[in-house]
Amino acid sequence: MTQKNLGSSTGSTRVILLLFLSVSMISSGSILIRLSNSPAIVVVFWRALYGSAVMALLGIANGDLGGFRSQTFRANRKWLVLIGIVLSLHFSTWFISLDLTTVAASVVLVNTSPIFTAIMSTVLIGEALRRRSWIGIIGAVTGALMLAWSDLVSQGIGALSGDFLAILGAVFLAMYFIGGRRYAKGIPITVYTSSIYLVAAVFTFFFSSTLAPFVPGIPAAPDFIVFEPYEVMIFLALAVFPTALGHSVNNYLLTIVPAYVVSSAVLGEPIGATLLAMVFLGEFPTALTMLGFVVIILGVGLVLADIALTERDEESALDDTNRS
Repeated sequence: MTQKNLGSSTGSTRVILLLFLSVSMISSGSILIRLSNSPAIVVVFWRALYGSAVMALLGIANGDLGGFRSQTFRANRKWLVLIGIVLSLHFSTWFISLDLTTVAASVVLVNTSPIFTAIMSTVLIGEALRRRSWIGIIGAVTGALMLAWSDLVSQGIGALSGDFLAILGAVFLAMYFIGGRRYAKGIPITVYTSSIYLVAAVFTFFFSSTLAPFVPGIPAAPDFIVFEPYEVMIFLALAVFPTALGHSVNNYLLTIVPAYVVSSAVLGEPIGATLLAMVFLGEFPTALTMLGFVVIILGVGLVLADIALTERDEESALDDTNRS
């Protein structure tokens, strides 16, 4: 299926169902992370390692292994390594933030990544942001300040560290998306994801093991040996649900629909994760947290809407050029 036949009811229904699947699966990630008893960095390692194994098995079943020998894969190997490292940094900062602040605050802040994508595009590529995007950015920043103040009042200074790490995770997530949109093209999704997940796992292990002797609280090599049945179930669930059925489905959707359609899914994750946190963790956000939550989502929504309009204008201009 290509973007050209998405106008049919069958094509549109398939995309909607896949978006619903990815959002619901990704929303489960924060809950599973909080349910684990292992250090956050250890959870990052096993999620990425098991995620790589799951996607590799799917690649074998789908006959995609030839993608590892393709010219595109060989030409982009160094970039895939860098994307995998960025993914490790995204996971690490976000997972640690979940230990320090609420699920609602952490998830909505980490999903401000479209704000940073827009800013990076302006700084690095020279794309001018329109008024709607700037209004959205200012709105999202206002909402983040409201949320941070709520965390400071209700939980203390430690929650602010969690908020900061979640925002840092959003920056790395934006870099991850930008890299994926540029260097995943022409590579089977199973090959691309299994590669970057494996790099993320390896980097997480060696980086943490190197820092452990010098930084208190950082897991050392022996801490990564975790085979308790409960923990293994959590790691496998993270690999299958938010990773294979969440992030990997989004990577697939990027090949058949415009990027802004997939990006809009980030608006659903904070809502789903917050509802799941209420049910499974008994974690209910304060009124001010919810107000900041809503303001951030509205701000991100404005930026995504502006990105959608920009991409549609570019597609229309390209179509007009091709017809002339």
